[in-house]
Amino acid sequence: MFATTATSIVSTPRRMVAVVLAAGALLAAPAGAFAQDNGPTDPGVRCAAKVGPGQYEFYLPGERATDVNGNKWVCGADGQWFRDYSAIIRTPVSQIVSYTTTVKFH
Repeated sequence: MFATTATSIVSTPRRMVAVVLAAGALLAAPAGAFAQDNGPTDPGVRCAAKVGPGQYEFYLPGERATDVNGNKWVCGADGQWFRDYSAIIRTPVSQIVSYTTTVKFH
């Protein structure tokens, strides 16, 4: 009936391995199509700095700015300015000056 040779017996497992690998590749490829966006890279929060009459500059959270008095500020995650304490140089207690919370940028 059918004559089997040594080469056809050996090649059958190789074909089966190739078919299994090809089927696995076809099943794995659509998995990448379901990738989801992690969310917006822009948080939508800004800190406003008045630089002139009716003129404002907007900063993203984490950006730094210096006001007209030389004070350094950092834009917070909530859109509010806070002092950049990393920029403050320690001075003796007798030279400490109180600051107001009004921020005007140049």
